[in-house]
Amino acid sequence: MKLYAVRYGKNFIYGTEGTVFREAVNANKCIEDFAFFYYLFEIKGKYFMVDTGFRDVSLAAEMGVDLLAVEAELEKLFGGELSIDTIIITHSHWDHINNLDLYSPARIIMSKAASQIALEEGTDEIKRILQERAVTLVEDRILIDDLFLFQVIGGHTPDSSVLFFEEEGKKYVITGDECYVQDNVYKNIPIGISTASDKNEEFVRFCHEKKYIPLPFHDRGILDKYERISENVVRIF
Repeated sequence: MKLYAVRYGKNFIYGTEGTVFREAVNANKCIEDFAFFYYLFEIKGKYFMVDTGFRDVSLAAEMGVDLLAVEAELEKLFGGELSIDTIIITHSHWDHINNLDLYSPARIIMSKAASQIALEEGTDEIKRILQERAVTLVEDRILIDDLFLFQVIGGHTPDSSVLFFEEEGKKYVITGDECYVQDNVYKNIPIGISTASDKNEEFVRFCHEKKYIPLPFHDRGILDKYERISENVVRIF
C-alpha cells in the first residue's frame, strides 16, 4: 500500500488561528499558506481517493483560495491519467466533495448525513451523481475492504467522518476537518469551529491518547514532513 497527499490549493480568508484552534490567543491571526489537500491510496493496482477537492474558480476567488495546477505532477507520478476505484468522502463541504463528478464510475462511500446535506445544499452536478449512482451510506461506522475503518464523528459538522487504518505497525487517521492541522491531535487542542464541540473534543482526545498519526486536509507542514515527490505531492509511506 502507498499513500500520497496532494496539495491542490493554498490560502483561505477564513484560515485563522481561531478557526484551527479552540480558544486561540491570536484568534484573528491568519495562518500563512493554509493548505488544501486530498489523499490517494494505491493498493494492488487500485486507487482509493479520500475527498476530491474542488475546481470552481469563482468560488476559489470568493474564498481567497489559490488553486494549483497539479495534474501534470500526478500524470508524471502515475504515468498517465488515474482511474479511481473508490472515493471516500469525509463530509459535504465544497472543498471536500465538489470534484466528485470527475471520477465516474468510482464507488462512493460517505455518511448518510453527508449525502442528505449534499442533496439539499450541493451543486446540481453533485445532486445528480448522488441520485443516479450507487452510494454506500454510513450511519455510524463501516469496515472498508478489511483495510479502513470509516467512522462518523459529527463534531466539525453533523456529517463529519474520519478514516482509521494501520500500516507498518503505525496507527493513522485521516481526519477530515475534525482536525485542521496535526497539532490539533499532537497538542490535544480541539478545532475552533464545530457544530458539536464535545464530539470534536472527544475525537481529538482519543487520537491524542491512543497516539494516532493524524493526516488532516489543511496542514501545509505535511509537505515538509513526508517524502516530497514533486512540488505539491508527498508520499506518506
